[in-house]
Amino acid sequence: MARVPAQQRRQDFIEAAVRVIAEVGIDGATTRKIAEAADAPLATLHYCFHTKEQLFFSVFEHMSVDILEGQTEALGGHGDLAVAAARIVRTTLEWSTQHPNYSRVQFDLLLWGLRRESKDEQWAERVYGVFTDPYVRILRESVGPNDDPALVEPLARVVLSIIDGLTLQWVSNPDTVRLQGDVELAATMISTYVSASRGAAQSVAAQARAAAS
Repeated sequence: MARVPAQQRRQDFIEAAVRVIAEVGIDGATTRKIAEAADAPLATLHYCFHTKEQLFFSVFEHMSVDILEGQTEALGGHGDLAVAAARIVRTTLEWSTQHPNYSRVQFDLLLWGLRRESKDEQWAERVYGVFTDPYVRILRESVGPNDDPALVEPLARVVLSIIDGLTLQWVSNPDTVRLQGDVELAATMISTYVSASRGAAQSVAAQARAAAS
């Protein structure tokens, strides 16, 4: 039997974990069942992932990489914060509808992380960092001359909240046409908010110039 590279084996276990959780739920997703679904020895799973927490965390890491891989340039707003934020929402929700098992399982995993007893009390917080950190980077690179850089981090958190809410709604009722309409509404809301922030900043700047003259 040909030896499977460790990186490929890790990916096999991640995909198997998602399939098993989608089929039997988080409580039934034992490492033995996951190894069987990956057609690999249980010992190999424990070699690649020392704990179930590491394996489940890697599911989120894979999601983040897969969503953003090769799309950094496309996601950039080229000097327009609102455009970049809207593109993140559109791109992520498009990925979510193309990967329904991941979309469903992520909520099971997050709630599991919040409920379980663990030495890693920041597990769920780190999960969100897997997504917010690259979103912050993309948005920061997209700040235009009239944008407020201080808006980047809270906007990234709000964008992720919109994505989570729309994903959960779609998982509950997979009406893709309705989802597309809601995504465009969210993009309009983001644009309106960023534009209002620009207007406020310009007003403050104008007042400062008037006071100095």
